[in-house]
Amino acid sequence: MASFFSSALNETIKGYLGRYETKRSSILPILHAIQDENDWISKEAVQALEAEHGLSVVDVNEVLSFYTMYRKTPPKPYRLEVCGSISCWLNGADKTIATAKAHIAEAEKAGKPVPFECHKVECLGVCGYAPVALVNKDRHLNVTPELALKLIADYSKKDLPAAAKKCAADLAARSSKQ
Repeated sequence: MASFFSSALNETIKGYLGRYETKRSSILPILHAIQDENDWISKEAVQALEAEHGLSVVDVNEVLSFYTMYRKTPPKPYRLEVCGSISCWLNGADKTIATAKAHIAEAEKAGKPVPFECHKVECLGVCGYAPVALVNKDRHLNVTPELALKLIADYSKKDLPAAAKKCAADLAARSSKQ
């Protein structure tokens, strides 16, 4: 029987399962590994964790529903995540988020969608350089509204991340089966 996961991801999952005292303790890093490869965590991936590795669907879904860092729906290729904690908020994070979201909405309304979504997140741990943002896993400091727009423009010109390409291919394959 073929595995739902790639061979490299299967080895990573097995490594995490062997590292922790209980299988349940390995769920967080396993979900990170799945998301790193696929860009999100599908219901099929959760079911495959149970079928192939013995992780309870209930336990995995508890983690997925608690932590906001895990994506349960296919995301856009780039995610601008702006810290909304006190230091960042005091230094204009809300304006940065509003500006980025407005830009994305205007582009989509004009028929020129950008490969971005924008979210407010909790502390990113670099309060001295507030507001702080991530574009996927790339950290950016002192992110003003102007810098947020520049980041969106710069990343929109780049080749899409490998996980985003895989996500798009997987979704295309699913829709062709329907």
